[in-house]
Amino acid sequence: MTRTNPSKSLFESETSFKNIDAEFKLIINSLDCFEDCYFSMVDATGKIVFISKGFEDIDGYKINDILGKNVLDVYKLGKENSVHVKAINEKKVLKNTILRYTSANGHPIEFLMDIYPVFSKGEVIGSFAISRDTSKIEALTDKVIQLQKALYNQLQKMSNNGTQFCFDDILGSGECMKSVMNTAKRMARSESRIMILGETGTGKELFAQSIHNDSSRAKEPFIAVNCSAIPDTLLESILFGTNKGAFTGAENKVGLFEEAKNGTLFLDELNSMSIVLQSKLLRALETNRIRRVGGNKEIPVNPRIISAMNIDPKEAIETEKLRSDFYYRLAVVTLECPPLRSRKEDIITLSWNYINRYNKILGRKIDEISVEVIQIMKNYDWPGNVRELSHCIEHAMNMVDPTDKSLQVQHLPPFLQDKTLVNNTLPIIVPKISDYKQVMVQVETDILTQALKRNNCNINQTAKELNLSRQCLYYKLKRLDIDILHEIHME
Repeated sequence: MTRTNPSKSLFESETSFKNIDAEFKLIINSLDCFEDCYFSMVDATGKIVFISKGFEDIDGYKINDILGKNVLDVYKLGKENSVHVKAINEKKVLKNTILRYTSANGHPIEFLMDIYPVFSKGEVIGSFAISRDTSKIEALTDKVIQLQKALYNQLQKMSNNGTQFCFDDILGSGECMKSVMNTAKRMARSESRIMILGETGTGKELFAQSIHNDSSRAKEPFIAVNCSAIPDTLLESILFGTNKGAFTGAENKVGLFEEAKNGTLFLDELNSMSIVLQSKLLRALETNRIRRVGGNKEIPVNPRIISAMNIDPKEAIETEKLRSDFYYRLAVVTLECPPLRSRKEDIITLSWNYINRYNKILGRKIDEISVEVIQIMKNYDWPGNVRELSHCIEHAMNMVDPTDKSLQVQHLPPFLQDKTLVNNTLPIIVPKISDYKQVMVQVETDILTQALKRNNCNINQTAKELNLSRQCLYYKLKRLDIDILHEIHME
């Protein structure tokens, strides 16, 4: 379809724009040359009489399709929402007006617009708008902010605030971890108390430190205490501090509440704290004041409290290991760290992180993981979660020879070697990951191809061996472009 000349459409319109002189035609035609600004014009009735060419790319509409149509109909707007109509009705210039909508091709658009009413003999005959696409500017701004945060997090790691980790240290590309990360980042922006729930080894303190380093308290101390590792009588004095003479040998000493100052106090394994101490801590949480052991003076404190538990809070409350009022005071917002068995898509990424670490520490040269090892890792439930995976990789890296380049089953801990579930695997190894998805597609293709060959390409038998439904197996074969007839001929 040939594009209608905008200037022709403008000057053939049944409006007062016919009287615009020839010199102005040149100006109108030149508007298509602008790359960072877009121009539009409507007559007094709201009919579109001119749109610069740049709108086609960003707006999704073809100019020929909307010229001559009413702006309200094209963009499905009410009169109160159209900046063109507003400028005409109010007969005044509208500067720096922000307009947000969804384009014809489904993309969110944000324009910064200046709209000018056009007058002829004292009457408004239309309006002219200059629009700038701020969507790209916003995206670039977000990128700059992310880079600034990355630099800031790196500086925080180098500072002496008591932390080692930030969000960049948390590995996981699956939807499960992305959701948890997004939730944790939202929590970092608030001042509410946080309860982190998760099994042993899921990285609760890693999240706690990351939240602290992404918060407004990042420059302040991060103080962590494991409540299960300290006897109750000692834990009280550690948390609240002591006054001289409180007990034999007691000295004037600040507690962790005071030491945390305006930073973060992380109470790990909170369910190990006695009910008596929970009652004392509850009062401190309610008043933001503490008394040192043996003291009478109330001391104001202001740390943000992040706590963690490795058991179900409801179970802890029912078994009277946890006061319900104490729990609800601490669990204003709750973050759940998923177990590794529910995010197995991250196992290979995590494994390579530990392999690279121990390559440096132990002077090894591992750059491949055998398919058998991957199958074992995928099929194992990892009750110890990420911590257990880390220890298994450390064991394996101690077992490899300096000249080995591939991580094999014999390098794994004995209990994992017994978990081999698929026999007769092809001697395929997975190269060091440069494209995780591509590697996993190859692994899945190899597993399905081997299973088909063992079962003479019988779909029912293959599906049964792999514990898949027929429908699921057919879907995977189609997705991976595996030709069953080809596999039969290959035999």
